[in-house]
Amino acid sequence: MQQVKHLLFPFNFLLPILGVLSAFGTLQSQETLTLEKAISIGMENNFSIKIDEKNIEIAETNNNWINTGKTPTIDLNAGFNNNLTNDNNPASFLQGTFYSGGLNATLNGNWVIYNGGRFKINKQQLELAVSQQRLNKAAGIHDLLRDIYQQYYTVIFQQEQLEVLNQVFDLSKDRLRYENIKKEYGQSNSYNLTQFKSAVLTDSISIVQQLQNIEVAKRNLYQTLDIIGFENYQFSEKLEVRPDPINEDALRTAMSEENYTLKSLDMLASLNQLNTEFAKVTRKPTLSVNAALGYARNGFKFFADDPNTGDPFKFLQSNRFTGNANLALNYNLYDGGKQKIDINTAQLQEELDQLSILETKANLTNQLDILLANYQNQIQLLELTDSQIEIARQNIELTEERFKAGQLTSLDFRNVQIQYLNAAFSKISAIYELLLSRNEIDWLVGRYEG
Repeated sequence: MQQVKHLLFPFNFLLPILGVLSAFGTLQSQETLTLEKAISIGMENNFSIKIDEKNIEIAETNNNWINTGKTPTIDLNAGFNNNLTNDNNPASFLQGTFYSGGLNATLNGNWVIYNGGRFKINKQQLELAVSQQRLNKAAGIHDLLRDIYQQYYTVIFQQEQLEVLNQVFDLSKDRLRYENIKKEYGQSNSYNLTQFKSAVLTDSISIVQQLQNIEVAKRNLYQTLDIIGFENYQFSEKLEVRPDPINEDALRTAMSEENYTLKSLDMLASLNQLNTEFAKVTRKPTLSVNAALGYARNGFKFFADDPNTGDPFKFLQSNRFTGNANLALNYNLYDGGKQKIDINTAQLQEELDQLSILETKANLTNQLDILLANYQNQIQLLELTDSQIEIARQNIELTEERFKAGQLTSLDFRNVQIQYLNAAFSKISAIYELLLSRNEIDWLVGRYEG
């Protein structure tokens, strides 16, 4: 048995490491992270969604008739002026030191009564700004759901690859123990032992690397969920898929109504339609009324004596009230053709918007066709991998029997083992790719069917 321990030494040191790494998550936390919980955390923590919500609040606050210019404005202006003058000019009417000052206040009001419909268009633009911010939030949530879904199942995918590697690793260890027993009874040789020892070491390294792949996948998911610090959730789900039949016509209809790229283009087209209307109403006159009410009180004091009486001059005061009301009409009769050019440009932009929408629909339809074809191909691949892995399992069992009977070499057994590993990886990959393929279809269409 000393010989067995000696032959196991090159990878004995890896076994405790693998055990510690595999159990690390269990020791840290027993909390399970489901897809639904991941989505809930992402929706709660995501900073982009919070920013979009604030932008919606800002747009809703700005959406009022005040910002359209429809309401009248009233301004109050007041002043208190003081001047002290010492004039020694012989030609001046007043020579000496005197004070002049005044207190005044003016109330000005302005109201645009008619401006050709600009108020209504401005209000519609503000309402569209609110809708645009809400659309931005909805599109952000839609993208977030896709990212969470894909990254969550990437973790599950990496974990299932680890399970396959562990199965192969256990099989390699069993074969090595069996070969060591045969060696003790003189039924094996150092060459076979070296081959199995190399296989165990290779599988051990693959497991360590796969544990790192799992950690990276988790970190990517945690970053998308905006989880600060280390969270070692357990992922207990398995890669499972049920390829349901797809109604392609229903998906195309849904895409034309729900796709967020098309929604954004429609929103832009609506804004440009308002720009066209705005260009047209600039031809119409504007009518406004303004009024003012003013009061002023002035004071004057000459610092000298009255030559007629010898008494100091008195402090003189006066006041004045003013008021006015005006009606103003502005109608541009000719501007060299600028208004006509602006209208033509706005109408051309509307036509360009419709062409962009048609082009985008064509591109999206092509993308959907590619995704649907890929989805069907993935279903076929999954069916083929089911057969492939079943054959690989049978091959492992038959090879093990023939190996024990001495009919195959250790190299032959390892080749069959690798075939099983590749078949198992292919099946896991087929399920994973099928899940992602359906998720991409849902994302492109604009709604998730679950």
